[in-house]
Amino acid sequence: MKRILGLFLLAIGASVAMLGGGTAQAATCTVPGTHATIQFAVSDFACATINVAPGTYFESVTINRSLTLNGAQVGVDGRTRSGAESVIDGSGNANVTIMADNVTIDGFTLLGPANQGTAAVVMMGGNVREMIRNNIIENPGRAASFNTSNTTFSKNAVHATSTAGDGFQENSSPASNVSILDNSFDGATGNYNADVTILGVGSSGIVVAGNSSIGDSTLVALFHTNGAQITGNTTTGATGSAIFIGGDDSNITVSGNHITGGAYSAVRISGLFFPSLPSSAITITGNVLANNGYGVNVGSFAIAATETVLVHQNNITGNTGFGVNNDSTGAVAGTCNWWGAANGPGPVGPGSGDRVSINVTFSPWLTSPAPSPCSGAVVTSKEQCKKGGWQTLFRADGTGFKNQGDCVSYTNNGK
Repeated sequence: MKRILGLFLLAIGASVAMLGGGTAQAATCTVPGTHATIQFAVSDFACATINVAPGTYFESVTINRSLTLNGAQVGVDGRTRSGAESVIDGSGNANVTIMADNVTIDGFTLLGPANQGTAAVVMMGGNVREMIRNNIIENPGRAASFNTSNTTFSKNAVHATSTAGDGFQENSSPASNVSILDNSFDGATGNYNADVTILGVGSSGIVVAGNSSIGDSTLVALFHTNGAQITGNTTTGATGSAIFIGGDDSNITVSGNHITGGAYSAVRISGLFFPSLPSSAITITGNVLANNGYGVNVGSFAIAATETVLVHQNNITGNTGFGVNNDSTGAVAGTCNWWGAANGPGPVGPGSGDRVSINVTFSPWLTSPAPSPCSGAVVTSKEQCKKGGWQTLFRADGTGFKNQGDCVSYTNNGK
């Protein structure tokens, strides 16, 4: 018995030595190789990183622990690559369902389900720190459903079909600090909602930046969201409103986007869905809004009567309806924009550029394309901010004010 016990302890000691002096080392597993299927490798808790060889895998994978799942194209941008792919085909079910924190999916082709009630990637457990990157998602239904936080979607190519209803959709519960960066979206026709939809009441810290969308209905639709940055995106030929601010949204910045050839609005602020929950603190600056139906379109009930949408330093040209339209009881501060003509906008304005509606302040305007200096007056005293004066005055750098208090603060503090 003593000899057997000694041999057993010796074997344990040898195993510990092989694993690095008493600390177990996480394994890198391969499919096929160490494991026959992706799910077998995921279910093996020794596998911290799983490398999947090229080929097609007819699986619906469920991940319930932290790990990294790499396809054959790991680290290679899904928008531009060629070569052999690791393809996951869920046969009508979700390709990957994530139910844990700290999961990375990198370098796959995912053949998504046709059912709009599920998605290629499902992350509905309220988890954190997921990375979905460098994937090609063939999307006949929905590309992703999520309510996770501290999550990043980056460098994915989403190819929708005529049956697709959504791209990446956050729903049912609030999400925070979600970054959707440098993805491409195309191919959607028919009853398609948006490439990116944020629906959960109380969502915050949403960044949609550097993405492209060609011929889809809407790049991003926001509802019930506080603190979103929509910046540096390119959309061409949107069949709806390229950027849709749908109601109960606040502290939204739309900047540096290039939106052309859309059938309806480049930027739509709507009160249609939640007329009793108007949006607030919306800034639209530094964008190219060209050859759409409308450049900026503020709907009835979209903002409160005391609210002002800031629209400055944009190039607003060739839009067939209005460059900026305001149907709300609130105001639009639309000064220091280029309207496509040195003599400014019409028909409320005096010029031959894009049209503006009533309830839009448009003077002074830029006499050459933005960015360029604005000839408006720089505020020098807090008295000038009163009685709506803040709407036509500027900081020294040419930027406008959010409200009278913002103007007064600037005169008091210089910032």
